[in-house]
Amino acid sequence: MSQSPTSEDRHKHHLDPLTRGLPLWIIVAMGLGLWVSQLAPELGKALEWGIPLGLFLMIYPAMTKLHLEDIKSAARNRTATALILGFNYILNPALLWFFGWLFLRDYPELWIGLILLGVAPCIAMVLVWTDLSRGNNALSVTLMAWNSLIQILTTPFFIWLIIGQQVDVDVLMIAQSVFFYLGLPLFFGFLTRQIAVRRKGAAWFDGAVQPRLDKLQLAALLFTLLIIYALQGEVVLAHPEFIWRMAIPLSLFFVTLYGIVFFLSRAAGQNYENSTAIAFNATGRNFELAIALAITAFAAQPLVGVSTAIGPLIEVPLMLAIVWWSKRMAVRLRWS
Repeated sequence: MSQSPTSEDRHKHHLDPLTRGLPLWIIVAMGLGLWVSQLAPELGKALEWGIPLGLFLMIYPAMTKLHLEDIKSAARNRTATALILGFNYILNPALLWFFGWLFLRDYPELWIGLILLGVAPCIAMVLVWTDLSRGNNALSVTLMAWNSLIQILTTPFFIWLIIGQQVDVDVLMIAQSVFFYLGLPLFFGFLTRQIAVRRKGAAWFDGAVQPRLDKLQLAALLFTLLIIYALQGEVVLAHPEFIWRMAIPLSLFFVTLYGIVFFLSRAAGQNYENSTAIAFNATGRNFELAIALAITAFAAQPLVGVSTAIGPLIEVPLMLAIVWWSKRMAVRLRWS
């Protein structure tokens, strides 16, 4: 008789070639988009219809990973839950505003893009980073479940609170975008999992269906980035300095936040596996939702969309570096 998968087994995420080469594929997608913007700009406009579909498919696969038992078990590790809630929904917005003011106050559209990139916690790639660092996968997906639910309510509020001090913000439009690109994927993802598990079992879904959905998610990301850069290529090529202007505050945000949560978790008595899971869930950002919000709620400000599209190019290689650093620190501190 085959045994049912454990919580640890269910959330193992081994990197396939598409995921391993994600930084390269992102650069290729952006490059193709820029090429299209110069040689066939009408093609980019013809593909604009694909952006809403691509954005939906970027988030939907992550929602199929949520398990009822994981959500119910979240309260068992009160330290992890408290750290995640405290950093994601209290400290992070303040830190974002500070780094934006420090580096981008003369570039308001880039500042808005930075806030959009940082205001919502990651609900997908955080599982990959936790797995690569040999962290607690089950705890990571449990925290991701909390973040998926909470950010539906908090994202419009924080955008209004932070960005509303600089420009007029249509809170209703933001709420609609959050509902369409986060609420609906959550509903359909959860429904997909429940129906599939009832018919064929969790082991079949996690082993046969989930890997394909993960590939669909990354393909949707690359497709969406290609269209964005095909539409906004002129702006990017005219201002290539926007990339490094975004890279500095984003890198500082990721490194500072991860380091604080990583060592604070250790000081609170968490082991290395738990500390890594907590730190990545507090640090990883939902760039899929950021891109969706930029394109829908800030359509009149094209640089906002461009700045959020730069996010994955910076976050992916930086997170890989943090994974390497985390494992080095575990050995150096003899932390287990």
